[in-house]
Amino acid sequence: MSDPAIRVLLVEDEPDVRSVADGILTSFGHVVTAVANGAEALAALDSAQPDVIVSDIRMPVIDGFQLLQRIRSDPMWHEIPFIIVSAKAESADLRMGMSLGADDYVTKPYRPQDIRKAIEIRVLRAKQVSETIARNQRLLTHILPHELRTPLMGVIGYADLMVDTASEGKTLSVAELSEYGRMLQVSGARIFRIVENLLFWARLEAPRETPGTPEKPTRVQEEVTPEGLMQLAESIARQYGRPNDAVVDCPTVAKIQVVTTGFAFVMRHIVENAFKCSLPGTQVRIAARTNFKMLMLSVADSGRGMSTEQIARVLRFRHLDGHGIGGQGMGMGLMLAATFARTSGGLLSLEPGPDGKGLVVDMSLPLVADLVPA
Repeated sequence: MSDPAIRVLLVEDEPDVRSVADGILTSFGHVVTAVANGAEALAALDSAQPDVIVSDIRMPVIDGFQLLQRIRSDPMWHEIPFIIVSAKAESADLRMGMSLGADDYVTKPYRPQDIRKAIEIRVLRAKQVSETIARNQRLLTHILPHELRTPLMGVIGYADLMVDTASEGKTLSVAELSEYGRMLQVSGARIFRIVENLLFWARLEAPRETPGTPEKPTRVQEEVTPEGLMQLAESIARQYGRPNDAVVDCPTVAKIQVVTTGFAFVMRHIVENAFKCSLPGTQVRIAARTNFKMLMLSVADSGRGMSTEQIARVLRFRHLDGHGIGGQGMGMGLMLAATFARTSGGLLSLEPGPDGKGLVVDMSLPLVADLVPA
């Protein structure tokens, strides 16, 4: 299915120039609304619903600068891409336009390929920004409140107990101080982990290319070793009091190229989820294999598993309600892992284990290009 036509609001006061520009843009398949000045452009916004505005600067009634200022101050339209048009000699106009918030410029006389490229790049960039904002909104509204609520309630609850004790003129015993301090440490550590997750999320979502071009992140290289995976698995197993439950099968070293340093961070989330959602005495199996251009990783547990609907919700970056031993959600960790894999050029998938028991998390990540056979 082809992409919908780009809606262009063309603002040009010279009839002949406006007619030529209208014809050029229409020939590219764009839907054009052509007007003679800034006042007509403002009046046409609701009916035209433009994806981009292409405006001359020198016009009567409301000129291009005034139009740009009005657009940028309107909450309804302030994010719409705005491309200014000026003669080559008018460099001061171009600088003024860019300082007022213009996204790009083209020069007169119109060169068809220049204006086409400027429009398509700016509309694509605006779409990418909107998608990023939408993903972040889902993070803030569906995942973050749940992740923060439990540890914050722990901090507030134990702080209230300490304040109430002091207000009654009493003191805490050594045992009570130890218990309260330990619980505050646990809650603080969980909040710190959430902050780390958010910082990692920000690294994944940060712009990774120069403005005006599709995102092609600069890759970094990381090494995946049997020893590294074993140390990671054993440390998590000890953390859950299950030192004999981790099984690692990684026969060789692999070098991967990913969007940002963070392979161990992401794997820790996946393996911790497997331990969190399974019972002591059952195995958590971590495997790694190279398959032509990709490193294929698998983490499988024998826990309660997830329904097809729950899996779909996690992969859509929605929170998974109450899944796991102790009621801790899995949403943020798997969301980060899925985003890390996707932006690196790989994939994360979730499947029920054999006979519907447990969960298998498969993640693929690209190998370093010069290590891949031709």
